Amino acid sequence: MPNPARRAAAIVALAAAIIAGAVALDLPSAAAQSDEQTGRIVARRLDDGRTEFGWQPAGAARVLPRARYFPADAQVDRWLNSSPVEVEGEAIGRINARLRSDGRIEFAFTPTDGERIEPRARYFPVDARVGRWLRSTEIAISAAPATGFVAISAGIAHTCAIRAGSGAIECWGNNVDGQTDAPPGSFSTVSAGVRHSCAIYTGSGAIECWGEDEEGQSSPPAGRFTAVAAGWTHTCGLRSDGTIECWGQNFYGGFGQLDAPDGSFIAVSVGKIRACAIRAGSGAIECWGEDIVSWGDSGYSFTLPTGSFTAVSAGWQHTCVIRKSDGAIVCESGANIPTGSFTVVSAGDHHNCAIRESDSAIECWGSNSQGQTDAPAGSFTAVSVGWAHTCGLRSDGTIECWGYNDEGQTDVPTP
Repeated sequence: MPNPARRAAAIVALAAAIIAGAVALDLPSAAAQSDEQTGRIVARRLDDGRTEFGWQPAGAARVLPRARYFPADAQVDRWLNSSPVEVEGEAIGRINARLRSDGRIEFAFTPTDGERIEPRARYFPVDARVGRWLRSTEIAISAAPATGFVAISAGIAHTCAIRAGSGAIECWGNNVDGQTDAPPGSFSTVSAGVRHSCAIYTGSGAIECWGEDEEGQSSPPAGRFTAVAAGWTHTCGLRSDGTIECWGQNFYGGFGQLDAPDGSFIAVSVGKIRACAIRAGSGAIECWGEDIVSWGDSGYSFTLPTGSFTAVSAGWQHTCVIRKSDGAIVCESGANIPTGSFTVVSAGDHHNCAIRESDSAIECWGSNSQGQTDAPAGSFTAVSVGWAHTCGLRSDGTIECWGYNDEGQTDVPTP
C-alpha cells in the first residue's frame, strides 16, 4: 500500500507544478511585453454609407488615424490603407481594408516593421447597424522600431524627420534662416518648406514652426490640428474638425493663397503659391492660390482632374493626385507618369516620386540633372521630394536620400 503522507506530498508537488506552468503560460516575458502590444481593429457604419475604422489597444482608449474612412463605392478586392496609427506618439502601422465581392469589408493590420496581419474575425458585415462599433479578434503586433525614424519631409534645400520612440525632430541641410533648428518635444507630423519648417506636437495637436517668418508663415494659429503643410511664404493646416486654415503671405501676384475653401477635408498640400486639398466624403480635389498659367510655362496642362482621390501633392508648379478607383497617378504635367497602382505620391519642382502598391518600391520621373530620380531599390513606407533631392523612409526606420547635396540635404544623420 502506498504511504498516505508520501502520496499527499506528491499531489501537492504536482499541483504546484501545474500552477507554475499555468503562470508561465499566461505571463509573457518582459522582453515579449516590451516588443509587442495587443489590440483590435474596430469599425462602424456611418449614415452616409462610409465605414469608419480605428485601433483599440488592449486596456486603452480607441485610436482613430487621420485617414480612416472606407468609401461606400470602393473598388472590389483593392486594399486601401489608413494613415499611420499612433500610440503614445509612435506610429505602429496602418489599418488595411478592402471590399469583397459579397459586400463585406475585410480588415487587416500592417505593422510599421512587419507583414500584414489578418485577425481571425476580420469581416465587417453588409447589414451592420449604423453607429455601432464592431471589433475584430485580438491580434499582437510589433512595436515601432526603437531606433531610426517614423516620418520624413524634404524641403527646398533641407530635410526634417521624426525619430522613433522619442518623437523628436532632427533636420539637416541649409539653415540660413534657422529652418533646421527644430524645437524640443515630441511630434507626430513634420513638414519642411523653403526656409521654414512646421510640425504638430504629439498629444496637444498644436503646430510649431521655425525658420523664416517675414510673411508670418512661421506664426501658426492656436488650436488642434491633424496635418500641416509648409510652402514658400505661407503654410496651411488641417484642423481636427476637417477645416483648413492658412497663414503667411496672401498677396503675392494677387493669387489668394490663404483663401482656403470652406468645408471639411481629409488632406492638404502646399506648393509654391498654391495649395490643394481632398474633400471629405466625395474625395474631390480643390485648389486655390496660384494660377500657374500666368507663369507662361507651356509645358503644363492646367485642368485639375475630376473624380475621387486618396492622396494629393502640390509641387512647385504642378499637382499630382492618386485616383481612388485604381490607384493610378494623375498629374497636371502629364509626361512620363508611370502606370500602375500607387499608395503615396510626392511632387517637387521638375521631378516627382511615388510608392508602388505591389512591392512598396519607389519610382521617380522627371528631371534627373542631379540624380534626384535615381531611387534606390527596396521597400519604403514614405517618400518626399525636394527641389533637386529626394528622401525615402524604409520599413526598418532608416532614411535614404539622393540627388543634389550642395547644402548637405541628403546627409542623413545616424539612426
